[in-house]
Amino acid sequence: MTDVRGSPAGTRRRAIVLWFAAAAGLATIRAQSSLGPAGPLENDPDFSGGRSEARPTFIFFPPLPPPLDRPVSHVAQALPPRLAPPPELAAYVDEPFYPPLSVRLSHRDLTDALRGRLSAYVAARATLREELETELARTREADPALRRQALETLARRQAARLATLEQTADKLRGDLITGDYDWGAFREWHLGEHGLRADSPLELAQVMRGYAFYQNGFSPAQRRLLREIALELAMAAESTAAATAAQPFLFFPPEPARVLLPDDLPGDLAAKVAAYQTKRSTLKKELFDAVSTEDGRSFAFIRSGRFRTLADQQAAGFVALESLAEDIRRGLALLPPAPHPGDRSPLPPILTARVTALVENRNALQKDATTRIEAVRHRGGVGITYSFDSSGLKFTVSPGRQFRGRPAPDAARMVEAAETDLTAIAADYDRRYVELINETDDVRRAIGDTTGNTTPSVIDATLAATVRYAMLQTSEDANREYRTAVFDPGLSPEQRRLLMGSVMEHLDLPLNRGELQPSIRSASW
Repeated sequence: MTDVRGSPAGTRRRAIVLWFAAAAGLATIRAQSSLGPAGPLENDPDFSGGRSEARPTFIFFPPLPPPLDRPVSHVAQALPPRLAPPPELAAYVDEPFYPPLSVRLSHRDLTDALRGRLSAYVAARATLREELETELARTREADPALRRQALETLARRQAARLATLEQTADKLRGDLITGDYDWGAFREWHLGEHGLRADSPLELAQVMRGYAFYQNGFSPAQRRLLREIALELAMAAESTAAATAAQPFLFFPPEPARVLLPDDLPGDLAAKVAAYQTKRSTLKKELFDAVSTEDGRSFAFIRSGRFRTLADQQAAGFVALESLAEDIRRGLALLPPAPHPGDRSPLPPILTARVTALVENRNALQKDATTRIEAVRHRGGVGITYSFDSSGLKFTVSPGRQFRGRPAPDAARMVEAAETDLTAIAADYDRRYVELINETDDVRRAIGDTTGNTTPSVIDATLAATVRYAMLQTSEDANREYRTAVFDPGLSPEQRRLLMGSVMEHLDLPLNRGELQPSIRSASW
């Protein structure tokens, strides 16, 4: 395909992809990715996606919160149906029962009783959120001391109901797990097995995350810490410097939130932050060692008992950690407000609006094409795979599973009809994509005229910075709520977690693809 102006467009297409990816940031992209491949059944033509006593199934794990004030992409990945998360999961994106619920939803195995309990849970959660958000809005411009006092009063008033809410969530987590739906139901390997290769960082991460959602005996605080451990392992690097570059953020409650603090903190406050990191690292190390040691032991009830003992031993440490975090918040509140990355665009308003429109049009283009393709898929009778890249929309069509292995008079007709429809969709996508490329060229020329610098690398850097600004603007309301949950003094830990759940819903992150339950691992990394 060539540009409508008659010149090859491949280079400019690649540039568009790179600008958007660079603006989004590598850390954000990696944080939202899955920890492992879907597994060997992903391309198995006989795998129906239905429940089987003999085969693993797909589990969907929630996306992690991006670091505070970092842009996120809202473009969902095109997935085959069995790897696509059930849309209902978006309402539970920060809940401890998300993965076991995902399997129930994908297998349509959620009983009326469980649906009733989920509805009651959501209603109670909504009531508490509304009370909290109303008070936050009412006191937003109040004197900081009065605001903190008002929030502390509300925290005491909500404490019992919030505790009940979190207990209900953990009970749902346990009740949604059953039999072959357990994450480790088919796992034939365990950490630290003798005579085999060493455990890879990815396998360690998968186990820590699996335990966070599925293992009995842990406290909610330990489950959140296990998710942090999993993320750090997934982003492991060859050296300390490389690991810091990949994950430079401070984990700070409500977990697993991540933030950057100013480099020039006052000495006393910097010492408190260092003490906080040390205490947190100690708890993580104890938790990691316990899981690594206990994984694979016989008799699950004994293993759960050992974890309950550890939960009791660490409880005071978590309380002290929360107290220290609140002390740090009060110290940070005394500092001058730090500028936020989304406060200022490097370009004048008119050009910034054009770049924002580019971002919005790109997202809308891919979303529209995905919706139209899925409508063709849902007619049935064919299998469709598709992808978006710098050359446009690509797709393949094959006979549906019902036609595999036997004559199918209608198969050819169905494939031909689907190909006709998809060809039209792809042609429309490619035409609109070329228009997007041409508009990008016009914006690049305007940037050169406005800044007086026509050096391509400088123009590209300015465009990338403006794309980043535009992406941050789309999630500014959620980031404002994120900052409140992390930094505003006076909220209880439970209120912060309640607010973080709202943040995750408002960020509207693409939900992760399904991952096959682990079974046999390969002989090498």
